[in-house]
Amino acid sequence: MAYVSRRMWIAGVFTLCLAAIGPAFADDGRIAVIGEGTVAAVPDMARINLGVSAQDSTAAAAFSAVAEQMGGVVAALESNQIEARDIQTDQINVQPVYQQSDQRGERPEVVGYEARSDVTVRVRNLDGLGALLDLVAQSGGNQFSGFSFAVQDPAPLLNQARQAAVADAMAKAALYAGAANVALGDVIEISEDGASPAPMPMMESASFRSMPIAAGELEINARVRMIFELKD
Repeated sequence: MAYVSRRMWIAGVFTLCLAAIGPAFADDGRIAVIGEGTVAAVPDMARINLGVSAQDSTAAAAFSAVAEQMGGVVAALESNQIEARDIQTDQINVQPVYQQSDQRGERPEVVGYEARSDVTVRVRNLDGLGALLDLVAQSGGNQFSGFSFAVQDPAPLLNQARQAAVADAMAKAALYAGAANVALGDVIEISEDGASPAPMPMMESASFRSMPIAAGELEINARVRMIFELKD
């Protein structure tokens, strides 16, 4: 009896696995499928994460040095047609710099302060991006946490990916219905299961001076779930 129960349990698990990786045929004459669509696009914008940091004996002096250096960075950006709306401050902070004592049990000693200011910059003209990063470094930018590529107007590309996802779902439904020897009927339900530009990997480096920049391509992905009626 236990052997029969185990066989039934294995069969049940196998059925669930098939449902997870393929279409779902419902008892009420319906089939549910997932469609996926991808559109490739050449980036036309970059987001740069950069900053300025400085250390001094007092917090005020460190903050003043960062403010002056960041002013030079912003001026360099604006001189290269970067608009004010495309420069956004992410954080400004000041924190103590500690030195560990040589004597065991003694607390670390504050030996100065470090100030830092980080900004995110949107670059809408990728021509000369490497030269711009070089100029930023020469103007006082000494912190680069990376950058990513993007598309300024992703809406049309997202719609293309959605159309491709619907076509993929309909093709899958027709294939599975034909394999099951049933006729595919009308669409009962359709819902979006995610649609967004796939982010490019972040590039991190201490310096971008004279660094060749290759934009490559972005992938715009969409995913839909569709339920179809089945006919005898």
